[in-house]
Amino acid sequence: MAVRKSLRQTIRPRPASAMVIGGGIGGMRAALDLAEAGLKVYLVEQTPCLGGRVAQLGFMFPQHDCVLCRGTADHGYGCTRPSISPAYIQHNQHPNIEILTLTRVVDVAGQAGDFTVSLRQEPRYVDINRCINCGYCAQVCPVELPDSYQRGLTLRKAAYKVAARATPDAYVIDYGPYCETCGKCAEVCPTEAINLQDQPRLLTVEVGAIILAIGFQVFNPSELEELGFGRYVNVLEAMQYERLASRSGPTEGIIQRPSDHKKPRSILWLQCVGSRDQEHTYCSSICCMFATKEAILAKQRLGPQVECTVFNMDERAFNKEYSRYFARARQEHGIRYVHCRLSGIYEDPQTKDLIVQYATPNGTKIEERFELVVLATGLQPPAAARDLFSILKIEPNEFGFCQTDKFVPLQTSRPGVFVCGAFSSPKEIVETILDASGAAAEVMRLLNDRLNAYRFSHEAPFLTHESFPPERDVSGEPPRIGVFNCTCAGTLCETLDLKAITQQAAEWQAVQFAQLLDLACFPHGLQQIQSAIQEHALNRVVIGACSNRTHDSLFQKTVRAAGLNPYLLEVVNLQEQCSRVHRWQSEQANRKAREMLRMAVGRVSLARAVHKEKHACHPAALVIGGGVAGMTAALAIADSGYDVHLVERSEMLGGNLLNLYYVAEGYNPQRLLRDLVNRVRAHTRIQVYTRTEVARHRGHVGDFRSELRTLLPDGKVIATEVRHGVTIVATGGQEAHQHPWLKLPGVITQRELEEMIIHEPQKVAEWKKVVMIQCVGKDGTADYCSRVCCTNTMKNAIRLRLFNPACQVMVLHRNIVTYGFREKYYTEARQRGVLFVRWSDELPPQVFWDEVSGKPVVRVRDLALDRWLEVHADVVPLSVSVVPSEGSEALARKLRVPLSSEGFFEEAQLKLRPMDFMREGIFLAGMAAYPKFIEESISHALAAAGRALTLLTQKSLFLGGVVAYVDPQKCVGCLTCTRTCPFGIPQVIQPTEWIEMSGEQSADGFYADLPSRHQQLRTGVGGLGGAAFIDPAQCQGCGTCTGECPANAIQLVHYTDEQMMLRQIRGLGEWLTDPIH
Repeated sequence: MAVRKSLRQTIRPRPASAMVIGGGIGGMRAALDLAEAGLKVYLVEQTPCLGGRVAQLGFMFPQHDCVLCRGTADHGYGCTRPSISPAYIQHNQHPNIEILTLTRVVDVAGQAGDFTVSLRQEPRYVDINRCINCGYCAQVCPVELPDSYQRGLTLRKAAYKVAARATPDAYVIDYGPYCETCGKCAEVCPTEAINLQDQPRLLTVEVGAIILAIGFQVFNPSELEELGFGRYVNVLEAMQYERLASRSGPTEGIIQRPSDHKKPRSILWLQCVGSRDQEHTYCSSICCMFATKEAILAKQRLGPQVECTVFNMDERAFNKEYSRYFARARQEHGIRYVHCRLSGIYEDPQTKDLIVQYATPNGTKIEERFELVVLATGLQPPAAARDLFSILKIEPNEFGFCQTDKFVPLQTSRPGVFVCGAFSSPKEIVETILDASGAAAEVMRLLNDRLNAYRFSHEAPFLTHESFPPERDVSGEPPRIGVFNCTCAGTLCETLDLKAITQQAAEWQAVQFAQLLDLACFPHGLQQIQSAIQEHALNRVVIGACSNRTHDSLFQKTVRAAGLNPYLLEVVNLQEQCSRVHRWQSEQANRKAREMLRMAVGRVSLARAVHKEKHACHPAALVIGGGVAGMTAALAIADSGYDVHLVERSEMLGGNLLNLYYVAEGYNPQRLLRDLVNRVRAHTRIQVYTRTEVARHRGHVGDFRSELRTLLPDGKVIATEVRHGVTIVATGGQEAHQHPWLKLPGVITQRELEEMIIHEPQKVAEWKKVVMIQCVGKDGTADYCSRVCCTNTMKNAIRLRLFNPACQVMVLHRNIVTYGFREKYYTEARQRGVLFVRWSDELPPQVFWDEVSGKPVVRVRDLALDRWLEVHADVVPLSVSVVPSEGSEALARKLRVPLSSEGFFEEAQLKLRPMDFMREGIFLAGMAAYPKFIEESISHALAAAGRALTLLTQKSLFLGGVVAYVDPQKCVGCLTCTRTCPFGIPQVIQPTEWIEMSGEQSADGFYADLPSRHQQLRTGVGGLGGAAFIDPAQCQGCGTCTGECPANAIQLVHYTDEQMMLRQIRGLGEWLTDPIH
């Protein structure tokens, strides 16, 4: 075999660029934010496609949403299970992102703002620009290998596609010695996309900053022989179960035992496999929740009769809605949770069932049999971490993850190199997303003088750097339609007679030209379409080809380059909806293809040009809340070159930091407070308003106007109006002090205990017994986890034992939630003699005052001892719930944003848009969303700032487009639209308000294309004193109000009744045989 020579290629250095290493969910989010801010992004991924671990999941807890669609501009509202993720599509099409798959970092030189990165890109052997996903190469490939995407549950070919919708959307060759004498894939490829002689490339890229997003690897449970993984066929690890439960998995979502392919009647989930043990002393943070999700999926897929059991040590549900999710699992689905830890699993050789023995908390030994066991495997540093530490010269932490600082959580030990996601510590999706946008904000701050260097436009429905010729005004012309059908290199013609269909289409009414193309998406095919539009003066186009999601933007660019509005185009998915699904039903497939094309011709004949309106974005931000999150967000935006109005309702900046004196990690939060306050006060771009509240907030993204009311020391109130392009809500949270126990002498909160340790050490030294009680709500047991309490209890308990070793400290708890690396403080507390007593929800602790001893008395039922304990304590610190700050409800009404069931502000989507509201231009940060630690609030604040900067860096915003509008002459004021809109946008307003609001917009053209009656003063049907109004600058275009309006007063641009109720289109579900005349 000849030795291959590497080709050396140097990418020309470009300014204003950044590199994101890792193409998982975190890397993709960071890359998108940087690209939106006008920076060039090199997205480097070592595997053949983007997506990472998240791409292997089918559902996300706690809403069971599909995985990636809701993390992008395509929010997915109303979409049940889309077949393709728009997140992938956005990356593949964003003009500022260059994807480098099969690529690893070889060397990094330079300093922050000026790095030179050397890369090695392995050959793919398939040209992604020529691959049409026909799959012929996989069909003829004789080699079968374990499919890593399906976690080894099935086999794939050496010529394969990682997932049905991967990015890049192309096949790849897993080249090996077997390829030397074969070459069948190259022989059958219809577009000559395969080159088995391809060689590695060495690339050199100059960037200003680097973000590490390489994620984690799953613990290999075969290291624990006693659990039987790899020996017992019905013992699975969690990711294998995820693939079984996924619709794209090897069983298409049908959960079955590998041994006999039968549906299991009993399933056990075993927690903390590869976590919280001698070798891995940290908690992997996500296992409790994904095990519960998988158990619920089993109930939903297999039926309520399946027995689902979870063996765990603690239940760690520490995020928004997670406690309620656990409660639903128990109460609605009947999932059983058992506190224990197994020493081994045994197989019945006859039935292949699994037998487990365990001890209950009181010592009773029990043996149970399960038909399937799922190991909730923990998270480890990725295999590439060690090499990357060496290449980048950055420090790992004691667990092998990337070292970060608590108060600078997204920076590595090397300036200019940032980290996000599970590479710094075990994290779930939402925290990874926050880290990613936060790391992007750090890069924007570093490269602030280069933001918006790579400009692109949102004016069209696609993103582009290109300029186009003036658009033809075709509004007065009769339809002149061109129909172009693509054979996809002949692959569609195996089922469809596209030649005959194209000839028939040429005879249809309003069709001026019909053409059959070999490869419409290739450059020569696009040129043929463009030339035909110009030569035949076509003013509308129908293209029968591949998926709309993958090809719409490409064809829209083509018709726009020919001078047409991109909305005068219809793309018909002949490949997925005809050729592939009816491969063996040629006659029916041809009939369906004709009908789909005919309906597209009918619809496009009534299409009208759609335009977005250009609005300047006011280059300033309003940040509400002056705590650590608010100040962090304000500084990130101001350091990037934009003005900030920072509003704080109290007299001092600082929020909860004002009463925080030490943290478990040993850092001094008061130093952080002083640093933040000094930097904010000294910053020339930050205007601070203390003793101030937001009285009014109006406008839309890019142009908000807020009235601020400030209470002066003399009692007077002054009003100030500020104009800003974005708003960030960072109002924080506070301890709940309503519990009746707090009225008893000696009963305090953990925060008050911390103050006493600092300010009254002599009194603390006299204590002999301290009983700490966890999970204390407003007036009883807390109904959600406040996240920070257990770690705060550990830090105070450790301090007490260090300060006063003679003091007995007892912690009463339901579960100890010290997730991630905080597990070591739980371990340290136990090692220092802190006693832990578990209580149940049915028998919570009781606290009362004993007049004889003059001390508070705590009574609790110890589950381990199975008896009541009564302790006379010197002091009883309570871990009370963290609740939203005062005024949150009123502020939510002013901003017109929702609150969650716990009373915190509710984000657009819990997992993938945790810093966005549904109302565009308003962002969320810190404890206003949910209780958080300092580093998590900082990360959340940076994420909000990063998202805000993606708007502020754009000089102009394009709003409107495909939005709903109201005919006030038909509106009956029934409020249906206001109730059903998921974004809370429609309003029923007075006639004078209607003319003011619609008039403002029509001046810019929002209503310019609508009939003149919509721009006139109307009062609704029967002279009603008002009508519904939908602000086009805020409308998301989901169409819910259009479908729900009983008076048919609302229309959706580009999807009007006139277009959707055509005679040609009425036949969804029925065959129409008469041609169009």
